[in-house]
Amino acid sequence: MKDRHILNILTLLGLGTTIFVLLRRKGDSKDWFLIFFIKTLVSTLIDGPVIKRKYVKYPNRYFPKLFDSNIVFLYILFPLSCVIYNQFTYKMKPLLSILSVFLFSGPMTLLEDWLEQHTNLVEYHKGWNSLYTFSVLTMTFWLVKSSIGLIRILDNKINQSYSSSSSSGQH
Repeated sequence: MKDRHILNILTLLGLGTTIFVLLRRKGDSKDWFLIFFIKTLVSTLIDGPVIKRKYVKYPNRYFPKLFDSNIVFLYILFPLSCVIYNQFTYKMKPLLSILSVFLFSGPMTLLEDWLEQHTNLVEYHKGWNSLYTFSVLTMTFWLVKSSIGLIRILDNKINQSYSSSSSSGQH
């Protein structure tokens, strides 16, 4: 019952925070939703093989007959933390932004490690440990930040191209 109680609290906190964070006016809301969904996709692509090879198990989770992964971590908490990281680093210089990732992947790793040691929500197997979790989280944060950066660059180029063709009288 302790595990389910922790999972319920994490779910409620995650859902409440997600609504607040995604609707925040700092930056572009579309970007935050896009980051959320990109992180979800990346996490799903990584988590699937990790679970299938039984490196990580989630014994106590919602909808165990439908999902092998913990949907709260995969579809709420990890994407939420990535959005917050991107909001936090929105106007930062690149090097500081790159280094700031550890302020997010570190606590997330510590939380998962604590859950692995004290609950039945996460189990590590076959040599998986917190260092792997930390590395995967860090790399996915960077990957998503790079992806949204590329999307912003492409969006600006498309908008500039459109506005220059509109201003020259071509419709």
